[in-house]
Amino acid sequence: MSFDQLMEHARDITDKAVDLTAKEIAQKKATQSGANPDRNAIRQSYAFIEGMFEPFSRLPDPVRYDPLIADVNAAMAKLNTGSVRTTELSNDVSLTNPHLDKMTTDGGYLQGWTGDAAMAFKANFVDTFKSIAGNQFTVLSILKGVLQAHRAMWLKARDDIDKIAENTKNALDNAGGCGKNQWSFDFSVLSAVGAVGGVVVAVATGGVVPLAAIGALASVGSAGVAGLTAAGDSAEKIVNSMKQAIDELTRHVQEVETQQIAEKVRALTEAVQGNKDKLVSARPNLAGMNDRDLVGDSGMGKSD
Repeated sequence: MSFDQLMEHARDITDKAVDLTAKEIAQKKATQSGANPDRNAIRQSYAFIEGMFEPFSRLPDPVRYDPLIADVNAAMAKLNTGSVRTTELSNDVSLTNPHLDKMTTDGGYLQGWTGDAAMAFKANFVDTFKSIAGNQFTVLSILKGVLQAHRAMWLKARDDIDKIAENTKNALDNAGGCGKNQWSFDFSVLSAVGAVGGVVVAVATGGVVPLAAIGALASVGSAGVAGLTAAGDSAEKIVNSMKQAIDELTRHVQEVETQQIAEKVRALTEAVQGNKDKLVSARPNLAGMNDRDLVGDSGMGKSD
C-alpha cells in the first residue's frame, strides 16, 4: 500500500465493511423472515471512516524538511572550529573551516599593542572567538535535530496510518475464514525521535549550559514500542479496532510533538535567551572609535 492512496484505501475499507455487514445481516435473516439488507443505510453508518483518515492525508511531506536541514548543515560547516565534539547531529558536517583559524593569527598580531581597546579586543573578542563560534555551532546542531525529529515524526506517522488502513482491509478480507482472524497495529512514530548525544553549550567564561539534544534515531526502521492487537470476524469488531488504532496514533503524534520536540525547543530558546553573551560577541570598542582615539592609549596604543 502507499500513503499517496490513503483516501482510496479509506473508501475500500468502507466498501468492505458494507459488504461484510450486509453478508452478516443476510446470514442472520436467512433463518428469519425479513427484507434484504438496506445497503444504503449500512453505508451511511460507516460514513465516518473516510472522515477519520482525511486529516492524515494532509500530513506534512517529510521531504520538505530536507532543504531546511541542508541549510542548517551548511551554516554549521561555516562555524565549525573543531572545538565542539562530534555527535550524531554533527557527524555529517564538513571538516573544520580553516578560515576561522585566522583569528588565532590575528591575536598574535595584537600581542604587542598596549592600548586599552586593543587589549580588550584581544581578550573579549579574539580569545573567546572559538568558544562563541562553538556555542553557535552547538545551537545550530540542536536546531538541526529538531528539524530531523519533525521529519522523522511525519515519516513514521504516514507509515503508521498506512499500515492501519492495510491491516484493517486485510482483517475485513479474512473475516469468516478457516483460521482465527487476528491482526495488530504498531506505532512506529513513538520510536522516530530520541536523545542522540550529550550535547552541551560550552560557556566561554566558566561552566556549561546543558542542553538535551534531539534528533531522529539512527535506526529508522526500528519497531514501534507500543501497539494494539485485535481478533474477530464481525465488521463492527474490525472497524472499532481501526477507530481505536487511529485514536491512539493521534495521541502518540501529539505526545511526540508536544512533549518530546516542543519541550526541547523551549529549552533551547531559554538557553539562548539566557546566554546571549556566550553566543554573540560584544561590539568591540575599536569599531566605533574615531581616528584620533584609535591611535591613542584608549585605542590601539603603541606597539612593542
